[in-house]
Amino acid sequence: MSMGDEIETKFAVKSFEPVRAVLAEAGGVLLSRRFEENVVLDDAAGSLRSRDVLLRIRRDAANKVTVKTPVEAPGRPGLKVRREIETEVADPAALEAAFAVLGYLPFLRYEKVRETWQAGACLVCLDELPFGLYLEIEGPAESIAPLAGRLGLSMELALTETYHELHQQYRRRRNLPPETSFVFAPDARRRLLAELAAAT
Repeated sequence: MSMGDEIETKFAVKSFEPVRAVLAEAGGVLLSRRFEENVVLDDAAGSLRSRDVLLRIRRDAANKVTVKTPVEAPGRPGLKVRREIETEVADPAALEAAFAVLGYLPFLRYEKVRETWQAGACLVCLDELPFGLYLEIEGPAESIAPLAGRLGLSMELALTETYHELHQQYRRRRNLPPETSFVFAPDARRRLLAELAAAT
């Protein structure tokens, strides 16, 4: 189990290749590349969302349940700070059923392929989502901006929105109807899973 403050920022990117090259040259270590299925839960009144609390079950090679809550912290431009409690779970389906008994049901499902690198004190996550490519840096506040600069990213373009919020923005820009969940189309999902299986 892990508990503590999560400090992170995101960037929209057009390609991961330049970032991978810089990470490799700088001694970054590729930790994993995984397909993730996520479900976010809340009660019928939306009481968790109203308090800016996230309750999420993640299915991947290491199934986890995560709770994120707001924290009172000095504002730093481009950085998002949340209190995070996270632990692995043996049976995500059973946990989802248990939460349902307590009144917490899925209201949002999303998928992504996450490639995680260790770069000094930070984790760099290359996230492929159904609506675009994003890079996330998580680590000590004083380490994030210098690493972003080395990767050719400007903190002036840093994003603090959640992927749910970014997805809503993406749909509004394209005059698409609102859609809460974002998952890969069946063909894309099969292709990604086949690529990941072939790489292991």
